[in-house]
Amino acid sequence: MNYDYIIVGAGMGGLSAGLNLAFNHKKVLILEKNSLPGGFVTTFKRGRFEFDTSLYDLMDYGRDNHVGSLQRLFKKYNIELDPLLIPYNIRIKSLDDNFEEVIKGEIDDWVLRLEEMQSGSMSTFRSLLPVLKEIHEALNALRKNRKNIEKDFPNFIKYLDKNAYEALLDLNIPDKTIHVLGYIWIEIGSPLNKLSFIDFAECMYKYIFKRPVALTEKSIDLSLKLAKRYEELGGKIHYRSCVSEIKDIDGKKEVILTDGTTYKAKEVICNLSERYVFKNLIKENHSFANQKENARTLSMNGLVIYLGLNKSYQDLKLYNYRYYQFQNLNSATNIKSMKKFSHHTIEAIVPNIVNESCSPKNTTILVLKTLYMSDVWNNVNKTNYYQTKEMLANELIEEFENAFNIDIKEYIEEMEIATPFTFEKYTNSINGNIFGYMRLGYDNSIHRLISYEEERIPHLSFVGSSSLFGSGVDNAFYSGYYITEKLLEEERRND
Repeated sequence: MNYDYIIVGAGMGGLSAGLNLAFNHKKVLILEKNSLPGGFVTTFKRGRFEFDTSLYDLMDYGRDNHVGSLQRLFKKYNIELDPLLIPYNIRIKSLDDNFEEVIKGEIDDWVLRLEEMQSGSMSTFRSLLPVLKEIHEALNALRKNRKNIEKDFPNFIKYLDKNAYEALLDLNIPDKTIHVLGYIWIEIGSPLNKLSFIDFAECMYKYIFKRPVALTEKSIDLSLKLAKRYEELGGKIHYRSCVSEIKDIDGKKEVILTDGTTYKAKEVICNLSERYVFKNLIKENHSFANQKENARTLSMNGLVIYLGLNKSYQDLKLYNYRYYQFQNLNSATNIKSMKKFSHHTIEAIVPNIVNESCSPKNTTILVLKTLYMSDVWNNVNKTNYYQTKEMLANELIEEFENAFNIDIKEYIEEMEIATPFTFEKYTNSINGNIFGYMRLGYDNSIHRLISYEEERIPHLSFVGSSSLFGSGVDNAFYSGYYITEKLLEEERRND
């Protein structure tokens, strides 16, 4: 069976690639090993609770006055969402710094709170905003191959080779404020002193100007909606189709399933990490791919506990949308502490704060997460796996209760514990990593973008969180669009 394009994996990057190719009247097949689409953007049920696996903040969707790239693409494909704006409502605690604050309200309230924490934050933070906007516009121009980048965007050139910490100091942001602003990067493992300022600025721009939204429906409904629209446009999707090998045959790519079924296409697009593909699906050695892999660092893996609580969030005094506890607000210092099983970094999310209907009446969903920066799970085996995950889950619940003086243990009705092995099993992520490849040092999104043409492997492309733009649903989805636009341009040049 021959196709123009075969896509391996129906995650956000794969669905996006399929949508754009089908929209452009190409013969496309998506092969998905699971029985549903979405990858990490899915849902599971336990008792009377339905838990979203990962999607609690949809970035770069935007509002009517600040429409995001994701919303533009959805509108292009005639996909409608009815999202809810997520308020700034974050409680942060740092043990070493004896620091605890709630950042809440609109952006002006947030800036005022930063000023109270550190004098001078307000004026310098406001001077940062136009820099964020300029860098966002420069990135858009770069993606469109616009000329005169140096002339039109001087701050982009000035900070191109600086890490986030250096650039923020240069912009006179107080040191304490820098570490408060860097809390989100601790979560995904990119310390500010190694993270490109361009990546930091683009994320902050989306967060401040486009504002993240939450879904009124479950995340699996979004994935199903994207898959349905893809099929309406003429694309095909085969579930329970596990790919065992990709090889070159007579100038085409041949994709072989575990049951022996074979498909051919001129181009294969993988919604998987390159490391997984070259380790498991492509049998011949590819030296250039190995060199590229050596320059990349896998993101964190982690333990996630999904809790269904039989009391309302008001009764439980869970008043914040997100809770963070760190050992230290200095991102580099804190990440070092995350190289062992038991540490003090916690993230908690209460989706009911934004969408009360996400669980049955007078109940609450609470998701607790802790991340690991090393291969500590390599020491876990079949004999100690269940004991280890139960022990760590109990420790994490107890730590959260003590950190924020909130009682939840006696109200737990349902609990599911996901480990790196869980994520690896369902998504083929290497070591169960959650955020693809980290954007660190030389391997940042700018380098990936500029080097795309010279690093391109003939007739094999990669989309998703391991691709050009890094982790996040918006980045994964946009990668599918961007990569397929490049492939379509190449087709037009060759016709």
